[in-house]
Amino acid sequence: MSALKPRLPLVTRSLRNRLWVIIIIALSYLVYSSLAEFIPRYWEQIGLRPVSRSILSLGMVIILLICLSGLALSEKMNSLLVREGLTGLFNQEYVRQRLGEEYYRAKRYDHPLSLLMIDLDNFKSLNDRFGHTAGDHLLRYFGRLIRETVRPSDIPARFGGEEFLVILPETGKDEAQAVAERLRQRITECPFRIDSRREDVRLTISIGVTAFPDYGQSAEEMITMADLALYRAKKAGKNMVAFYSSN
Repeated sequence: MSALKPRLPLVTRSLRNRLWVIIIIALSYLVYSSLAEFIPRYWEQIGLRPVSRSILSLGMVIILLICLSGLALSEKMNSLLVREGLTGLFNQEYVRQRLGEEYYRAKRYDHPLSLLMIDLDNFKSLNDRFGHTAGDHLLRYFGRLIRETVRPSDIPARFGGEEFLVILPETGKDEAQAVAERLRQRITECPFRIDSRREDVRLTISIGVTAFPDYGQSAEEMITMADLALYRAKKAGKNMVAFYSSN
């Protein structure tokens, strides 16, 4: 197996520095405010009048707010590094790295690992019929359904176009097929509303499933096998779940 790439950092050096600045400012303000309770005539000794104390307090609050806003911006930028803009799911680069890490962990500790490759059936015809804007809304809608259906420990991603990938850590093939079937049923039970035409569209998906240690000698091989299982589901008539088999 090829060497694992490092996971994209969610806590960068810049983010840690901002956290330390916030902690130091908060502690300094607490010390500054508390000393007067213990030292008689403290303000007169350090030469600060009431107006000066108010200005200093206001300055500390402003600096703290600036640091907090920078912290929020850093978190947003870090999120953009690993998430796909349209659906909010993880992007392809990140999910490939995570799959490599999860595969390494599963192989080392002899744990199960499963993978779902999902494709929206007839997406191109729907896109051509209702337009690309409706197609984008559909992808966003399906991304939300995936997030709501899979477990918090699962790792869903948009893999490209109308294809999606879901990593299922600590999950054997039977449980993975159950998750895939639950997702397939969920999408058929939730029609998509075309707002401009006030028309409901019934959607279906096809899902390919593979699982380690039954199959797959690497993370990339698991992706290939899930894709082959997806192709089998498409060829068999779509709107179904197919598990990869060497037969």
